Amino acid sequence: MIEIPVEVVTPKLGAYVRLAADTLLSQGVPEACLDLLNQYGALIFPRICVSDEVQVAFSNRLGRMQPTRMSSDALGIYPVTLDPNRARFLDYIQSNEHWHMDGTTYAIPPKATNLKCQVPPSSGGDTEFANLYAAYEDLSAARKLQLEELRVIHSAEAANAKFFLTPSEEDLKRWRRDGPPREQPLVWHQANGCTSLVIGSTAERIVGMSSAQSRALLDELLTWCTQPKYCYRHRWQQGDMVIWNNPGLLHRAHHYTAESGRLMHRTTIMGSEAT
Repeated sequence: MIEIPVEVVTPKLGAYVRLAADTLLSQGVPEACLDLLNQYGALIFPRICVSDEVQVAFSNRLGRMQPTRMSSDALGIYPVTLDPNRARFLDYIQSNEHWHMDGTTYAIPPKATNLKCQVPPSSGGDTEFANLYAAYEDLSAARKLQLEELRVIHSAEAANAKFFLTPSEEDLKRWRRDGPPREQPLVWHQANGCTSLVIGSTAERIVGMSSAQSRALLDELLTWCTQPKYCYRHRWQQGDMVIWNNPGLLHRAHHYTAESGRLMHRTTIMGSEAT
């Protein structure tokens, strides 16, 4: 296996990978990067400036990329922007300002997300990550035992309703179609021996608890998992590419406006492990 030098970003999360764009698809490089992703949770490729075609090819070498239905190009890239002329369903993009894990309404959540900066924001728009593996590991044994058998209902409606307080009937219908309620374990034991908590903005309620008890526990866990010691906040520069391990991290976008010009190109690498 090829060895790629990295620079650790924080003790709990992230590594800088400094490669030239024309080496990203070289023999052994994607496979080595996948190993690094599993080790560090998030890989930051500063100003690597790869083309869309290379981004897609690299994503497919890490796993199987899932083209998005919200793309207008043949490559299946999802444009993350508040420009209504470039992106559909801006409510999904705006609600990303809350901490979340992708794919919590799927039986098998995505393995990873690949986000490339086409146009950096003039203000705001940083992306922040929180290491769920480290946060769970630091829980007391008694707390882990209390959480072990709990189940959580996740839905797109729960996430979007935090941002849009008066949705239309059309909005509600679309949210319930795109991300219908799904019951997930609160504690996700994964094949690699790591454990995370399936929480975030899509977490609607804990099965068997009152609304107040459920909300209190979910908020408590979110606060625990997003302590600064578990987090890394990335400020985007043009050409940056960041890939993160979705089952082990929460992420969120810091507030920005359409006027900031922020434009990201996103690909999703499908998972193979059910929650």
